[in-house]
Amino acid sequence: MHFRELFVEAAADAEAYARDLAARLGASGVVSPGAATKGALVLAVGARGLSLRLGDGPGVTAAVQALARRPDQGPDLLWRAVLSGREPVVEATAGLGADGFHLAAKGASVTLVERSPLLVALLADALERARRGDLGPGAAGAAARVRLHEGDAREVLSSGAVAPEEAGVVYLDPMFPAAGSRALPPKGMALLRELLARDGDDGGELLRAARQAATRRVVVKRHLRDGPLGGVAPSGSLRGRTVRFDVYPPL
Repeated sequence: MHFRELFVEAAADAEAYARDLAARLGASGVVSPGAATKGALVLAVGARGLSLRLGDGPGVTAAVQALARRPDQGPDLLWRAVLSGREPVVEATAGLGADGFHLAAKGASVTLVERSPLLVALLADALERARRGDLGPGAAGAAARVRLHEGDAREVLSSGAVAPEEAGVVYLDPMFPAAGSRALPPKGMALLRELLARDGDDGGELLRAARQAATRRVVVKRHLRDGPLGGVAPSGSLRGRTVRFDVYPPL
């Protein structure tokens, strides 16, 4: 990341948790609410979990609402694309977790992979609160079906950290940002763009790693106007009004 300072913000009753987070993330320190240096990146500990903001900008949180969705909702394109939960799913570009949480709420076994340590902190905190029952029994059940890995998906998928039996379907959402964040104001979007920024890979390396790891298929989410990831034509697509899900066989 390109931020000069990261602070963990917390009230006195959460200071111990905040200091643990600060140590793990290499933050500059723990501050009371509103006391962070102007323009700094702030990870805030609140009653509803962790949020992340830049300066006085809007807070970004994990998509916890997706964990609480009723699993008996009707089928959707993503659900169909990942074989309707019949195979475990690796969401290799987890972001805020919206799609992975949605799939877990519908009954799928999901492994999330995310490279940003700050987004991993948001995801881990959301999962912990859900497993404790803070978000209701439905969310607790969904969270129990989710595993979380920190790291670059290309390395995680090729290292054996994800077992073959966990990778029936590998799902990629390399377009920015993860589902559920389109309602963020511009400052929140800019923050996520910075956190999710990737290197010069056009997606080809990521797609190859996913196809080598998957045992049934790889699914890639794309805007309708976008070309295929890495310029590699899919074997088929499921198309919606604004997005499509490109399907690739394993290598």
